[in-house]
Amino acid sequence: MFNFKRLRFWLGIAISLLFLVILIWSIDLRYTISELKSANYIYVIPAIALYFVSVYFRSIRWKILLSHMKDIPVKRIFPVVVIGYMANNLLPVRLGELVRAYYLARRESVTGASSLASIAVERVYDGLTLLSFCIVATPLLISFGAFKSVNSTSNTSAIIFAFITISMFVGALLTLTFMSSYKFMRFRITLIKLFPSRIESRINSLLEQFLDGLASLRTLKSQTIILIFSIPVWLSECGVYLLVGYSFEIHTYFPSPIIFVLAIILVTATSNLITAIPSSVGGIGPFEVVAQQTLVVLGLNASLAAAYAGFIHIIALWLPVNILGIILLWKHNTSMKTLVNLTTPHTDSADTCQLSYAEQITGEKQCK
Repeated sequence: MFNFKRLRFWLGIAISLLFLVILIWSIDLRYTISELKSANYIYVIPAIALYFVSVYFRSIRWKILLSHMKDIPVKRIFPVVVIGYMANNLLPVRLGELVRAYYLARRESVTGASSLASIAVERVYDGLTLLSFCIVATPLLISFGAFKSVNSTSNTSAIIFAFITISMFVGALLTLTFMSSYKFMRFRITLIKLFPSRIESRINSLLEQFLDGLASLRTLKSQTIILIFSIPVWLSECGVYLLVGYSFEIHTYFPSPIIFVLAIILVTATSNLITAIPSSVGGIGPFEVVAQQTLVVLGLNASLAAAYAGFIHIIALWLPVNILGIILLWKHNTSMKTLVNLTTPHTDSADTCQLSYAEQITGEKQCK
């Protein structure tokens, strides 16, 4: 029998390995190891602490997105966010988002489809915030003459990437905003009738729950609040990049602190925007290559940039949240196997019916 879960996993591994081969091919590995050995790691502890400040701000933002359904304390949302991020790090194609929605539904009286919709809103605003960082940092860096290794091909590639990324996130925001409107509520009735009558009620229930999770997009005021709370999320993460930059003395390669800070903002934005595209396991590979190449065009040696990118991703961003996530799973008497089993339809042993994603996430068993 075709195992989609196994294919998905190995595809994610293959993409990560491909990007890592590209990264290693572009560097002097001995020089990279030398940079890792000589780095001043005293800044790493506050950097990791600052990363969890970012996660805390994410928890506050998610509380706001869920508030129209239930007022959940941040202290209960925070562990769900951590476990979801751990799952994202360990599963391909960002399946941790599905895990987070499922886990919140299991812990709180919020439907999985509604929480998944709120996560979609989160991700769109993450992308828009990071794009705004690029829009602010790039022209200033150009005016300061910070870009060193840019040619016409690089310019063309950057413009194409920027156009696709902006179109993707703006299009997603417009789509979700339209779906949250009352006009779409009326259109939904017509849409549901396109499905076979035997599943019409299930699709209607699932869609209604999903649209309920988009309620925060119905007014400009609520969208502004989401954007405002997205800024400290990413400024905190910029602080992580900044502190690790001091560990590797990257600041010495820039003529002024302002240019260094702008460079860090740009690296934070580009490296996280590439991981928004579901592909590799935990973003490993694409993250490192894009972060490295961003620093290279700003004048850094490729090997030093690779050491910095790999260290910040694995040690400052990837490993701490995974460790805390495992601790929280143990504390909540839940296993990673339980979360992984969620990511594919499975068979109910009592009546051998196949549970779809929709049924898993709503907790409703529709088959007989």
